[in-house]
Amino acid sequence: MQQYISLEDKYISAEGIITALVELAQGREISLHKLLHGTGIFEQDLYNLSQRFSVSQLLALISQFKTLMKSNDSGFLLGHQLVNGFSPAMQSVQLSPTLGESLKQLHLIRATLAPLFFTRQHIFHDDFYLYLQPSVGMDDSLKNYCFEIYSAAFMSLLKRVSNHYPHCYFDFTCKRPRHIQEYEQHLGLRVRFEQPFTRWHFDKQLLKYANPQASKLRWQQCLAQSQQHLKSPVSFVEVVCKRIYYGKNNSLANSAQYFAMSPATFKRKLKQHGVSYSQLQDEQNKLKALHLLGVCQQGNEQVAMRLAFYDIPNFRRAFKRWTGITPSKLKI
Repeated sequence: MQQYISLEDKYISAEGIITALVELAQGREISLHKLLHGTGIFEQDLYNLSQRFSVSQLLALISQFKTLMKSNDSGFLLGHQLVNGFSPAMQSVQLSPTLGESLKQLHLIRATLAPLFFTRQHIFHDDFYLYLQPSVGMDDSLKNYCFEIYSAAFMSLLKRVSNHYPHCYFDFTCKRPRHIQEYEQHLGLRVRFEQPFTRWHFDKQLLKYANPQASKLRWQQCLAQSQQHLKSPVSFVEVVCKRIYYGKNNSLANSAQYFAMSPATFKRKLKQHGVSYSQLQDEQNKLKALHLLGVCQQGNEQVAMRLAFYDIPNFRRAFKRWTGITPSKLKI
Protein backbone atom coordinates (compact mmCIF):
# COMPACT_ATOMS: atom_id res chain seq x y z
CA MET A 1 0.00 0.00 0.00
CA GLN A 2 1.27 3.46 -0.93
CA GLN A 3 2.27 5.78 1.90
CA TYR A 4 0.29 8.97 2.31
CA ILE A 5 0.20 12.27 4.17
CA SER A 6 -2.65 13.07 6.52
CA LEU A 7 -4.09 16.47 7.32
CA GLU A 8 -2.16 16.94 10.58
CA ASP A 9 1.19 15.51 9.47
CA LYS A 10 3.89 18.17 9.71
CA TYR A 11 6.12 18.09 6.64
CA ILE A 12 5.77 21.54 4.96
CA SER A 13 8.78 23.87 5.21
CA ALA A 14 8.40 27.61 5.79
CA GLU A 15 10.61 28.24 2.73
CA GLY A 16 7.83 28.06 0.14
CA ILE A 17 4.32 29.45 0.26
CA ILE A 18 4.51 30.34 3.98
CA THR A 19 7.48 32.67 3.48
CA ALA A 20 5.92 34.20 0.34
CA LEU A 21 2.69 34.82 2.22
CA VAL A 22 4.40 36.42 5.22
CA GLU A 23 6.51 38.69 2.99
CA LEU A 24 3.46 39.95 1.10
CA ALA A 25 1.51 40.55 4.30
CA GLN A 26 4.37 42.46 5.88
CA GLY A 27 4.68 44.51 2.70
CA ARG A 28 1.09 45.62 3.34
CA GLU A 29 2.04 46.41 6.97
CA ILE A 30 -0.09 43.58 8.37
CA SER A 31 0.97 42.61 11.88
CA LEU A 32 2.68 39.23 12.04
CA HIS A 33 0.85 38.56 15.30
CA LYS A 34 -2.51 39.06 13.57
CA LEU A 35 -1.46 36.96 10.60
CA LEU A 36 -0.36 33.98 12.71
CA HIS A 37 -3.18 34.22 15.26
CA GLY A 38 -5.06 30.94 15.58
CA THR A 39 -2.87 29.04 13.08
CA GLY A 40 -0.67 27.21 15.57
CA ILE A 41 2.35 28.82 13.89
CA PHE A 42 4.60 31.09 15.97
CA GLU A 43 7.06 33.74 14.86
CA GLN A 44 10.11 31.80 16.03
CA ASP A 45 8.97 28.85 13.89
CA LEU A 46 9.51 30.91 10.75
CA TYR A 47 13.23 31.33 11.46
CA ASN A 48 13.85 27.63 12.04
CA LEU A 49 14.32 25.90 8.68
CA SER A 50 13.98 22.49 10.32
CA GLN A 51 10.48 23.37 11.59
CA ARG A 52 7.64 21.72 9.70
CA PHE A 53 3.94 22.60 9.38
CA SER A 54 0.78 20.69 8.54
CA VAL A 55 -1.75 21.21 5.75
CA SER A 56 -4.35 22.25 8.33
CA GLN A 57 -1.99 24.96 9.62
CA LEU A 58 -1.29 26.14 6.07
CA LEU A 59 -5.01 26.37 5.31
CA ALA A 60 -5.60 28.39 8.48
CA LEU A 61 -2.75 30.74 7.52
CA ILE A 62 -4.03 31.25 3.95
CA SER A 63 -7.54 31.91 5.27
CA GLN A 64 -6.17 34.50 7.69
CA PHE A 65 -4.09 36.08 4.91
CA LYS A 66 -7.12 36.29 2.60
CA THR A 67 -9.15 38.06 5.30
CA LEU A 68 -6.45 40.53 6.32
CA MET A 69 -5.26 41.47 2.82
CA LYS A 70 -8.74 42.70 1.79
CA SER A 71 -7.90 42.93 -1.90
CA ASN A 72 -9.06 41.05 -4.99
CA ASP A 73 -5.53 40.54 -6.29
CA SER A 74 -3.92 39.07 -3.15
CA GLY A 75 -4.20 35.45 -4.29
CA PHE A 76 -2.66 36.22 -7.67
CA LEU A 77 0.14 38.23 -6.07
CA LEU A 78 0.87 35.35 -3.71
CA GLY A 79 1.09 32.96 -6.67
CA HIS A 80 3.63 35.17 -8.44
CA GLN A 81 5.62 35.57 -5.22
CA LEU A 82 5.68 31.82 -4.70
CA VAL A 83 7.47 31.22 -8.02
CA ASN A 84 10.10 33.80 -7.10
CA GLY A 85 11.23 31.69 -4.15
CA PHE A 86 14.89 30.73 -3.65
CA SER A 87 14.47 27.38 -1.93
CA PRO A 88 16.34 24.44 -3.52
CA ALA A 89 12.97 22.83 -4.32
CA MET A 90 11.71 25.87 -6.24
CA GLN A 91 15.09 26.43 -7.91
CA SER A 92 15.07 22.82 -9.12
CA VAL A 93 11.86 23.68 -11.00
CA GLN A 94 12.94 27.14 -12.21
CA LEU A 95 16.34 26.06 -13.59
CA SER A 96 15.17 22.98 -15.48
CA PRO A 97 16.33 22.84 -19.13
CA THR A 98 12.77 22.78 -20.54
CA LEU A 99 9.22 23.39 -19.38
CA GLY A 100 8.61 19.64 -19.66
CA GLU A 101 11.43 18.96 -17.20
CA SER A 102 10.10 21.71 -14.91
CA LEU A 103 6.65 20.10 -14.79
CA LYS A 104 8.18 16.67 -14.25
CA GLN A 105 10.17 17.96 -11.27
CA LEU A 106 7.16 19.85 -9.95
CA HIS A 107 5.12 16.65 -10.07
CA LEU A 108 7.80 14.77 -8.12
CA ILE A 109 7.92 17.34 -5.30
CA ARG A 110 4.28 18.49 -5.47
CA ALA A 111 3.70 17.67 -1.82
CA THR A 112 6.40 20.20 -0.93
CA LEU A 113 5.63 23.07 -3.32
CA ALA A 114 1.89 22.60 -3.92
CA PRO A 115 0.50 20.62 -1.00
CA LEU A 116 -3.14 21.76 -1.40
CA PHE A 117 -3.75 20.27 -4.86
CA PHE A 118 -2.73 17.38 -7.04
CA THR A 119 -2.92 17.17 -10.81
CA ARG A 120 -3.66 14.63 -13.49
CA GLN A 121 -1.86 15.10 -16.81
CA HIS A 122 -3.01 14.13 -20.28
CA ILE A 123 -1.51 14.65 -23.72
CA PHE A 124 -3.90 14.27 -26.64
CA HIS A 125 -3.00 15.19 -30.22
CA ASP A 126 -1.37 18.66 -29.99
CA ASP A 127 -2.54 19.60 -26.50
CA PHE A 128 -1.29 19.17 -22.94
CA TYR A 129 -3.92 19.10 -20.17
CA LEU A 130 -3.52 19.48 -16.41
CA TYR A 131 -6.59 18.79 -14.28
CA LEU A 132 -6.45 20.20 -10.73
CA GLN A 133 -8.05 18.55 -7.72
CA PRO A 134 -7.93 19.58 -4.04
CA SER A 135 -5.98 17.28 -1.73
CA VAL A 136 -8.24 18.25 1.17
CA GLY A 137 -11.83 19.44 1.55
CA MET A 138 -12.27 23.23 1.56
CA ASP A 139 -15.25 25.56 1.40
CA ASP A 140 -15.84 27.04 -2.06
CA SER A 141 -14.51 30.50 -1.19
CA LEU A 142 -11.17 29.22 0.10
CA LYS A 143 -10.88 26.61 -2.66
CA ASN A 144 -11.40 29.22 -5.39
CA TYR A 145 -8.88 31.50 -3.69
CA CYS A 146 -6.30 28.72 -3.63
CA PHE A 147 -7.00 28.04 -7.32
CA GLU A 148 -6.18 31.72 -7.96
CA ILE A 149 -2.88 31.34 -6.08
CA TYR A 150 -1.71 28.27 -7.95
CA SER A 151 -3.01 29.39 -11.35
CA ALA A 152 -1.03 32.63 -11.06
CA ALA A 153 2.03 30.64 -9.93
CA PHE A 154 1.65 28.33 -12.92
CA MET A 155 1.36 31.25 -15.36
CA SER A 156 4.46 32.83 -13.83
CA LEU A 157 6.35 29.57 -14.21
CA LEU A 158 5.29 29.26 -17.87
CA LYS A 159 6.53 32.77 -18.64
CA ARG A 160 9.78 32.20 -16.78
CA VAL A 161 10.87 28.91 -18.34
CA SER A 162 9.35 28.91 -21.83
CA ASN A 163 11.05 32.02 -23.35
CA HIS A 164 7.78 32.55 -25.15
CA TYR A 165 4.49 34.16 -24.20
CA PRO A 166 2.46 31.11 -23.16
CA HIS A 167 -1.04 30.91 -24.60
CA CYS A 168 -2.55 28.95 -21.75
CA TYR A 169 -6.25 28.28 -21.22
CA PHE A 170 -7.68 28.30 -17.69
CA ASP A 171 -10.99 26.61 -16.83
CA PHE A 172 -12.66 27.07 -13.43
CA THR A 173 -15.75 25.54 -11.89
CA CYS A 174 -16.77 28.72 -10.04
CA LYS A 175 -19.14 31.35 -11.39
CA ARG A 176 -17.70 34.34 -13.22
CA PRO A 177 -16.29 36.50 -10.38
CA ARG A 178 -16.82 40.20 -9.94
CA HIS A 179 -13.07 40.77 -10.05
CA ILE A 180 -12.78 39.31 -13.55
CA GLN A 181 -10.24 42.01 -14.47
CA GLU A 182 -7.79 40.47 -11.98
CA TYR A 183 -8.10 37.09 -13.69
CA GLU A 184 -7.48 38.66 -17.09
CA GLN A 185 -4.57 40.74 -15.86
CA HIS A 186 -2.76 37.83 -14.21
CA LEU A 187 -3.86 34.87 -16.35
CA GLY A 188 -4.69 36.42 -19.73
CA LEU A 189 -7.94 36.43 -21.68
CA ARG A 190 -8.26 32.67 -22.15
CA VAL A 191 -10.24 32.14 -18.96
CA ARG A 192 -13.58 30.32 -18.66
CA PHE A 193 -15.90 29.87 -15.69
CA GLU A 194 -18.72 27.48 -14.71
CA GLN A 195 -16.83 24.64 -16.34
CA PRO A 196 -17.20 21.02 -15.16
CA PHE A 197 -13.54 20.90 -14.08
CA THR A 198 -10.60 23.07 -13.08
CA ARG A 199 -8.05 22.65 -15.84
CA TRP A 200 -4.96 24.25 -17.41
CA HIS A 201 -4.37 23.56 -21.07
CA PHE A 202 -1.75 24.61 -23.63
CA ASP A 203 0.01 23.50 -26.82
CA LYS A 204 2.26 20.53 -26.04
CA GLN A 205 5.08 22.10 -28.09
CA LEU A 206 5.69 24.43 -25.15
CA LEU A 207 7.02 21.44 -23.22
CA LYS A 208 10.07 21.28 -25.50
CA TYR A 209 11.01 24.96 -25.48
CA ALA A 210 14.43 25.68 -23.99
CA ASN A 211 14.41 27.51 -20.68
CA PRO A 212 16.39 30.76 -21.09
CA GLN A 213 17.20 30.73 -17.37
CA ALA A 214 18.41 27.12 -17.32
CA SER A 215 21.76 26.27 -15.78
CA LYS A 216 22.77 22.63 -15.94
CA LEU A 217 25.22 22.90 -13.07
CA ARG A 218 22.94 24.88 -10.75
CA TRP A 219 19.98 22.67 -11.72
CA GLN A 220 21.90 19.52 -10.76
CA GLN A 221 22.98 21.17 -7.51
CA CYS A 222 19.37 22.07 -6.66
CA LEU A 223 18.20 18.58 -7.61
CA ALA A 224 20.73 17.13 -5.21
CA GLN A 225 19.64 19.51 -2.45
CA SER A 226 15.97 18.77 -3.02
CA GLN A 227 16.37 14.97 -3.13
CA GLN A 228 14.91 14.72 0.36
CA HIS A 229 11.60 16.04 -0.97
CA LEU A 230 11.33 13.19 -3.46
CA LYS A 231 10.63 10.84 -0.57
CA SER A 232 7.55 12.83 0.43
CA PRO A 233 4.49 10.64 0.14
CA VAL A 234 1.32 11.92 -1.49
CA SER A 235 -1.82 13.04 0.31
CA PHE A 236 -4.39 10.55 1.57
CA VAL A 237 -7.10 12.06 -0.65
CA GLU A 238 -4.88 11.78 -3.73
CA VAL A 239 -4.18 8.10 -3.07
CA VAL A 240 -7.91 7.40 -2.70
CA CYS A 241 -8.72 9.35 -5.87
CA LYS A 242 -6.07 7.53 -7.88
CA ARG A 243 -7.44 4.18 -6.73
CA ILE A 244 -10.96 5.19 -7.79
CA TYR A 245 -9.87 6.68 -11.13
CA TYR A 246 -7.68 3.81 -12.29
CA GLY A 247 -9.28 0.89 -10.44
CA LYS A 248 -12.10 -1.38 -11.55
CA ASN A 249 -13.77 -2.40 -8.30
CA ASN A 250 -14.22 0.90 -6.48
CA SER A 251 -16.69 0.09 -3.74
CA LEU A 252 -16.16 1.71 -0.36
CA ALA A 253 -15.64 -1.69 1.26
CA ASN A 254 -12.89 -2.67 -1.20
CA SER A 255 -11.13 0.67 -0.85
CA ALA A 256 -11.28 0.44 2.95
CA GLN A 257 -9.76 -3.03 2.75
CA TYR A 258 -6.95 -1.70 0.53
CA PHE A 259 -6.08 0.84 3.25
CA ALA A 260 -6.33 -1.87 5.94
CA MET A 261 -9.26 -0.09 7.62
CA SER A 262 -12.79 -1.01 8.47
CA PRO A 263 -15.40 0.84 6.34
CA ALA A 264 -16.36 2.93 9.40
CA THR A 265 -12.74 3.94 10.10
CA PHE A 266 -12.17 4.67 6.41
CA LYS A 267 -15.21 6.97 6.30
CA ARG A 268 -14.06 8.76 9.46
CA LYS A 269 -10.61 9.26 7.94
CA LEU A 270 -12.11 10.84 4.84
CA LYS A 271 -14.40 13.02 6.95
CA GLN A 272 -11.35 14.35 8.82
CA HIS A 273 -10.07 15.51 5.43
CA GLY A 274 -13.36 17.25 4.65
CA VAL A 275 -14.57 14.81 1.99
CA SER A 276 -16.76 11.72 1.63
CA TYR A 277 -16.18 8.60 -0.44
CA SER A 278 -19.27 9.13 -2.59
CA GLN A 279 -18.10 12.70 -3.30
CA LEU A 280 -14.66 11.49 -4.44
CA GLN A 281 -16.18 8.67 -6.45
CA ASP A 282 -18.54 11.02 -8.30
CA GLU A 283 -15.73 13.50 -8.98
CA GLN A 284 -13.35 10.86 -10.38
CA ASN A 285 -16.05 9.29 -12.57
CA LYS A 286 -17.01 12.75 -13.81
CA LEU A 287 -13.41 13.63 -14.71
CA LYS A 288 -12.88 10.33 -16.48
CA ALA A 289 -16.13 10.70 -18.44
CA LEU A 290 -15.36 14.31 -19.40
CA HIS A 291 -11.90 13.41 -20.64
CA LEU A 292 -13.05 10.38 -22.64
CA LEU A 293 -16.05 12.18 -24.16
CA GLY A 294 -14.67 15.67 -24.70
CA VAL A 295 -10.95 15.15 -25.32
CA CYS A 296 -10.69 11.59 -26.63
CA GLN A 297 -13.99 11.91 -28.53
CA GLN A 298 -15.25 8.49 -27.46
CA GLY A 299 -18.93 7.60 -27.75
CA ASN A 300 -21.42 7.19 -24.91
CA GLU A 301 -21.35 3.41 -25.16
CA GLN A 302 -17.56 3.22 -24.89
CA VAL A 303 -17.43 5.63 -21.94
CA ALA A 304 -20.31 3.93 -20.13
CA MET A 305 -18.47 0.61 -20.38
CA ARG A 306 -15.23 2.18 -19.11
CA LEU A 307 -17.11 3.50 -16.08
CA ALA A 308 -18.88 0.15 -15.46
CA PHE A 309 -22.29 1.41 -16.54
CA TYR A 310 -23.97 -1.33 -18.53
CA ASP A 311 -27.08 0.69 -19.21
CA ILE A 312 -26.72 3.86 -21.35
CA PRO A 313 -29.71 5.70 -19.79
CA ASN A 314 -28.21 5.20 -16.33
CA PHE A 315 -24.91 6.64 -17.55
CA ARG A 316 -26.68 9.68 -19.05
CA ARG A 317 -28.54 10.28 -15.80
CA ALA A 318 -25.34 9.99 -13.76
CA PHE A 319 -23.50 12.32 -16.14
CA LYS A 320 -26.23 14.93 -15.85
CA ARG A 321 -26.10 14.64 -12.05
CA TRP A 322 -22.32 15.18 -12.10
CA THR A 323 -22.23 18.03 -14.61
CA GLY A 324 -25.75 19.48 -14.97
CA ILE A 325 -25.82 18.63 -18.69
CA THR A 326 -26.29 15.55 -20.85
CA PRO A 327 -23.33 14.04 -22.72
CA SER A 328 -24.70 15.29 -26.05
CA LYS A 329 -24.51 18.92 -24.83
CA LEU A 330 -20.90 18.66 -23.72
CA LYS A 331 -18.59 21.25 -25.26
CA ILE A 332 -14.94 21.09 -24.23
